[in-house]
Amino acid sequence: MIAIYPYDTLVGDVRMSVGSVVIDGKSLSTNYIDPDLPEIAFRDLEADHWEEAMIDVTVTAPAGELSGNATWAEPTAVVQIICSYSNSRRVVALPADTHSPGRWHGSVMLARDEWYGRATMRALATATVDEVAHRVIGSSEPWVLSFDDLPPSPVHGSLAVQWVDFPNDAEHGLKPFKNDPQHLRLDPEAPVLYLNSGFEGLEALLGDRKRRPHAEQALHDSTRANIAGDAWQAMFVTALEDVEIDPETGMPEWPTQEWRVVVLKTLFPRIYPHLGPEDALVEAVQARGSGESFSELLERLLPAAAMQVGTSAFLRRGIALLEKDAETKEVES
Repeated sequence: MIAIYPYDTLVGDVRMSVGSVVIDGKSLSTNYIDPDLPEIAFRDLEADHWEEAMIDVTVTAPAGELSGNATWAEPTAVVQIICSYSNSRRVVALPADTHSPGRWHGSVMLARDEWYGRATMRALATATVDEVAHRVIGSSEPWVLSFDDLPPSPVHGSLAVQWVDFPNDAEHGLKPFKNDPQHLRLDPEAPVLYLNSGFEGLEALLGDRKRRPHAEQALHDSTRANIAGDAWQAMFVTALEDVEIDPETGMPEWPTQEWRVVVLKTLFPRIYPHLGPEDALVEAVQARGSGESFSELLERLLPAAAMQVGTSAFLRRGIALLEKDAETKEVES
């Protein structure tokens, strides 16, 4: 999707490069910095207790455009890092290169205990436009910062995940699903995602490992994202079905179980981006009672769940990994 702004933006590209990474005062090997993906793979480090990372970055933007547009004043560059898993966000302004217009260079410091899972890092070119400071006039392609593997729960810890040998299960009633890789049980009090340890190869594929072959990493990411996406969809539909109407006001009431409220409020902004939570709840309940409107809601739910778990990002990463393997094989042959 291309963002449209009510003012002039750059036609040329904003680019961001990573020069080096320093972990607790020691330089990180370039084996962990991949400009082709692009990614910094902190999760592959054989060190679980590092405290601080300093990322050296350079940002460039078309100097001719910056100087030739009279509506842009004081162009600057910042680095923006966002991590949905740890709910962390940081914006760092970069010093301008006094000898090279359209170039900024600096360092971004990250404290290890503030980040989890995967974050995105991108450069934003900003300027004062129509007397409004810090308006975005361009952005770079994002880098991925991989701190840990995907979180085991797609609902911020609200969903329990348990490995069970489905074919031999005598406790959870999972034998009928012995050929399935997973089963989501939507208990009213708390949902549970069961993963089938009897499904050959699944436990090894989904388990946390520091380093994987590229093809295996691509399959690992896509499988976990698909499982999480399916869980989000099922939980959303269940949560919406649990919404009741207040007989006095005629307005829908949020479910009594907290996890259902969390699911609805998490996905509503992606399904109804222009509505607040209360209005989105009304819209969804109205759609629930209409066949055509409910079909439209489900159409919106699929990409919303995929966006929530980052399916597209993992797919792009997987394709890049496979392409890199193919290029390596061509060089070797």
